[in-house]
Amino acid sequence: MSKHNNFRRHKMGGHDAEGLKNFWEKVIQEQTKQREGEESRLSKSALNKLRQEWTLRLEGRARQIQAHTKTQKEQMALLSIGALPSPDKTVA
Repeated sequence: MSKHNNFRRHKMGGHDAEGLKNFWEKVIQEQTKQREGEESRLSKSALNKLRQEWTLRLEGRARQIQAHTKTQKEQMALLSIGALPSPDKTVA
């Protein structure tokens, strides 16, 4: 099929084009209205506030665990150094 035939097949009269334009404008308008309603509902929702609070709690808990782990490692390092036999000056 040639390109020329494709163009001819898709031509529409003025009335059809106007009807199609109105149809899609209506669809877009309805989708916009639904999206705005959803955005409004989400903005009033407490879910975002709860997520932020839990994120802060988890970050604080993670910092506590990291500090505790660091302290334990430091204590273990000190214990292992203290457990090493000291060089005895009387030997050899």
